[in-house]
Amino acid sequence: MLRSLAKTSARVPNLGSKVKFPARLKGTIVEKWADYWKNLFIDYKQMLIDLRNDIQDEPKKAFKWTVGLGMLYLLGKNNPDELDFKDNLKRIGNDIVMVSEPCQNPKSIEHLRFLETCYNAGVIHYSNLGIASIMYTSELNDSCDLYKSQCKYLQPSYFSFPSRIVDVGFMGRWWNIYIKTSNYDVN
Repeated sequence: MLRSLAKTSARVPNLGSKVKFPARLKGTIVEKWADYWKNLFIDYKQMLIDLRNDIQDEPKKAFKWTVGLGMLYLLGKNNPDELDFKDNLKRIGNDIVMVSEPCQNPKSIEHLRFLETCYNAGVIHYSNLGIASIMYTSELNDSCDLYKSQCKYLQPSYFSFPSRIVDVGFMGRWWNIYIKTSNYDVN
């Protein structure tokens, strides 16, 4: 691929000198449009040539960048969403129902009841951060129209936000619900 790029870079200047506009199109928007695309192609061609030279000069650095960008892409691709959270919550709830009440872990049951209460009240929210996701609670429902929900002095501070985080989704899994309900049948 790098060799074909080098051959292409030699052909482009010759192609630009061979293409001539008729006299009636000179100075019109068509010529300006063609010049724009020609200059854009030349800029990208030069960028790819510089990239090729950088890769050849420092292959370890290029490998590190490639692995890092690949990992960011995979983390973003495997980032769980709110539907995954709800599905996980329902699946674990169905599994816990099959266990007799004396054998259930009280901490798991308490956490699931808290999440169900938050969903019923409409105070649980989802936020996508690109490579990770968070589920957090607010004090009031979005449809609530009380004075407390509109007054900026009564809004929660940014410092209280970490305490309102319910779960963190990363690498295709919601970790808090996984940790708190992994031993749901152990009392």
